[in-house]
Amino acid sequence: MHFLSHIKRLYASEFFKFSVVLLSSNAIAQAIGFVAYPIITRLYSPEIFGMFNLFLSIVTILTLLTTGQYELAILLPESEKKATALFQLSVMLTVGVALFFFIIISLFGKNIIALFHKEELVSLLPYLPLYLLLWGFWQTLNYYFVRQKKYYSISAYNITQSVTGGGMKCLFGFKGFLAFGLVWGQLLGQFLATSISFISGRSVLKQLKQWDSREIAAVAKIYSNFPKFQLSNELLNVFAGNLPVLLLSFYFEIGKIGLFSLALTVGMAPVILFSNSVYQVLFRKVSEQVQNKEKILNICFAFGKMCLIFILPFFVLFMFLPNNFFALLFGAKWTGVGFYLKLMLPWLFLVVLHASLCFVPNLFFRQKMAIVIEIISVTIRIISLFLGAYLRNFDLAVGLFCGASALMMAMKLTWYFLLAKKYESNLLCKNCNL
Repeated sequence: MHFLSHIKRLYASEFFKFSVVLLSSNAIAQAIGFVAYPIITRLYSPEIFGMFNLFLSIVTILTLLTTGQYELAILLPESEKKATALFQLSVMLTVGVALFFFIIISLFGKNIIALFHKEELVSLLPYLPLYLLLWGFWQTLNYYFVRQKKYYSISAYNITQSVTGGGMKCLFGFKGFLAFGLVWGQLLGQFLATSISFISGRSVLKQLKQWDSREIAAVAKIYSNFPKFQLSNELLNVFAGNLPVLLLSFYFEIGKIGLFSLALTVGMAPVILFSNSVYQVLFRKVSEQVQNKEKILNICFAFGKMCLIFILPFFVLFMFLPNNFFALLFGAKWTGVGFYLKLMLPWLFLVVLHASLCFVPNLFFRQKMAIVIEIISVTIRIISLFLGAYLRNFDLAVGLFCGASALMMAMKLTWYFLLAKKYESNLLCKNCNL
């Protein structure tokens, strides 16, 4: 009964309302994406898909540098002036980083490609600075919208990005632009989605026109833990997530990388979109609770219980789908996708929980400890991949990586709940002293 009362209060809360807005838009975006994928996989080969995902793995790691992770701090200050300065600081950093990589690629592009022994990257690497610029600006805008509770503008981005991105990839594939189609579709989808979201949320963006260089310098110093520690933590985390594509591409043919990449994309996309939806609302709600010196553990536990009741059954159902279902869905040349996807399922379920609650260390400025844990996590996952590569067994490498990743996710989740429990214990002690 106690749990049911929590659920009833959750349904009536602002948290539930805004979560539904983001989740419904993400559900629509995912439905559109899944309609597009059977077409995309019939237009592009596993080799092209593998090379595209190698490019995305490199870009995804570098996108973290664009803002210095200052965009995460936009939700924390009570002052709107400080939040505005954090937005402007993040935009400035994004432009600077994109320009820096434009110069680096112009001067040393061939040397960078030689590191990966993949000549096909020559044609894709020039698009990297543009991708960094678009992604950094969207991440900054996204967190500002979360602060202002402009969740409908975020929803507009999700749906537009899925429709235009998937549609453009199909269009370029049909027109025969196979070498560039996936990258062009990704960039055009990102640009159009960001533009529409910006226009729909312009009513809260007027105050961003006033620039205060002193305030920008002040917030850069106040929230310096984000580029110092949170950035390092995120770089390690994202690097670890992209390790299979980056590392195994040195040891195995790109076609196998393509099969694994599709499985990872199909499995991770709905997980990340769901987690991001909940994360943004949870981060806003829990940070308010901390600012007001209120309890947070009940919110975290209620979310965990809801995932076990409503999300876990879908993962169990997926486990029993026959492997030939995925070959029928994506085409005969993609046989093996189902096997890799099933290997990932325990890890992916824990990602749902972890990615929704990974803001907890930031609330209590525990980024240093988060880096230590992430270094251990990355080390274990690297060892698992090298073991599979050493034995020349691609499937073993993927299986060991997924198992190691699931174990580390469980450890980090335990730590998040311990941090929340310690916060409430300290809160209780302070109240008793009063």
